[in-house]
Parts: sequence; C-alpha cells; structure tokens
Amino acid sequence: TILDTSFWAYVKPNSDNISKFKQFLSGDQSEDETIALANDLLTENGLGGGASLGIGYVGKGLGLGFYAVSDEFASGETAMGARLTSSSAVNIVVGLGVPLEIAGLRLNLGGDARPFYRVDSAEGGWSLIELIQGADVRDEPVVAGFGLAMDLGATLELGSLTVGLSVRDLSPSFVMDDYLLGDVLDALSSGSLPEAGADADKVLMTPYVTAGLSWKPTLIPGLLEPGLYFELADPIRAVQDKDSFWNLLHAGADLRCLGFATARLGLNRGWMSAGLGFDLLFCELDAAVFTEELGRRPGDLPRTGVIVQAAFRL
Repeated sequence: TILDTSFWAYVKPNSDNISKFKQFLSGDQSEDETIALANDLLTENGLGGGASLGIGYVGKGLGLGFYAVSDEFASGETAMGARLTSSSAVNIVVGLGVPLEIAGLRLNLGGDARPFYRVDSAEGGWSLIELIQGADVRDEPVVAGFGLAMDLGATLELGSLTVGLSVRDLSPSFVMDDYLLGDVLDALSSGSLPEAGADADKVLMTPYVTAGLSWKPTLIPGLLEPGLYFELADPIRAVQDKDSFWNLLHAGADLRCLGFATARLGLNRGWMSAGLGFDLLFCELDAAVFTEELGRRPGDLPRTGVIVQAAFRL
C-alpha cells in the first residue's frame, strides 16, 4: 500500500447540511455567522470529522505498516456550551501471519506488535465557542503518552464460509501525562517525546474482542460476486456496560459487479449504512454514509456521517 487515506465528517448528508458544513470550515463569515452555523449543525447531529493516513506492506507472512489517525467531535445543545473532544494517534505495526492446512480446511493465524503515541483532549474536552472566537488550539490541555499494544486474530475458511476471531489492544499499562498541545507538537517536531512527570497517570486499555463470519458464494465469477457478513463487536464490554444487544451486532451485504464496482448495505448497531466502491487498476475508491450509536441503545445518541477513502496499492 503506497498510500491509504480516509476523510470523514459527522454531518447528515443532505445538501443544506453539507453546504453549512463547508461554509463553517471555510471561515469566510463573521464570528456570529460561524456560531449560528455551529448551532444548526450541533443540535441536529453534533459536529466534527477526522482523517487517517497510512502506508504498509504485506507479503510472505510479514506485515509492516505505519498509520496516523485523528478524530474531533463537538456536542452540546448550543455552540455556547458545546465541548470538543479530540483524539489522535500515530501507530507502527509489525505483524506475522501463518496459514495452516488442516483436514482440507485453511486456518490463518496472525498477530502484531503495535507501538503507538496517543494524544487526547483533556477530560471534558475544549470549549468550542472559545476556539471559534480565536483561542489558540496550541494552548489547549491534553493528555498524551507512549504505549505498546498487541493484536491477535484467526480465521477458518470453510469453502465460501469464513469464521474469525480477533482480540485487539492487549497492552500493559502505559503512562499518560498532562501537557499543552503546543508543547507536545514542539517535542514531536524535534524528534523526541515530551517527558512525563513523576505524578503521571497509568492507563490500562480494555481488550477489544470481535467474532464474525462471512459467506461469499460465487454466482458468476468476475460478473456477480455477493457477500454476507455478521459480526459481534466487543461483547465483553457490552455486557459490562449493560448495552443493548443491537450495540453488539454489525451485519452487511455487498455485491461486486464486473470485477471492479461494489455496492454495500449494512446494519451498524441498529442503524443503516450504505456505500459504493471502485477498484481501478492500482487505485481503490470508496464512499459511505453511516450512523453510529454513541448511547447504550439505538436512538439514545445517534451520530451520522460520511466517509471517503482512496488507496493506492501494488
């Protein structure tokens, strides 16, 4: 993968909202107009977006990669009281995979080590109105730290049926300390990490478990290739938090046509999603509209967004 980029925006994708979102980002309006735009978008859906960028190599059982991701989201009843939360991370991935043939079945085992550096907005987030009014984001408080995680996974192929299990974020505790965002950026730009203080907090991530299956029968090879997918996402945490069953379930279907175009439809925690994808020689283009549930039950706190992705692979 020479380059894999994704961009997303948390906005309901109708023409009026998209126009308001573009205008909000442009800054070509007065402060009062910017606040009015933020109010309109916040009350309906929340406001935010993010991006990711990565490169990588996979071959002969070896996987190497680097990716960076950042996500920002503001919520509140009005812009005056809204808080913006930010989360960014840089990851390096070194992985190994082993295929095994057992009684005519193919078992794939894999795992990786993933050192990362993570920067999150301080608890409670940042004031959206202060940022709109010109506050320097470099002066905002953050918590940041370096950690090392492991991810493990396995798939078993039964003809056109595949079942899988993955466990992500297996990690010892790591230290995160309080800084100003500008201090973190200055340290990283100089090729170092900011020093943690003696009273820094130790953080322990909860492992993320996913189990799923896919069924991909071949109807007309190269012309019509459907797929069905089911996944139980993080059942351990859902049970601990007493989440709704719908918060466990992801389901989807896709149809690949003519070997290069794919239409997708999914169910994401009780909400529908849809997308299109195109494979064009070395370039893959994808776009989707989704709604995700931030509350415990569908309808508690939905957030709608759009995402586009472009990847260049050899």
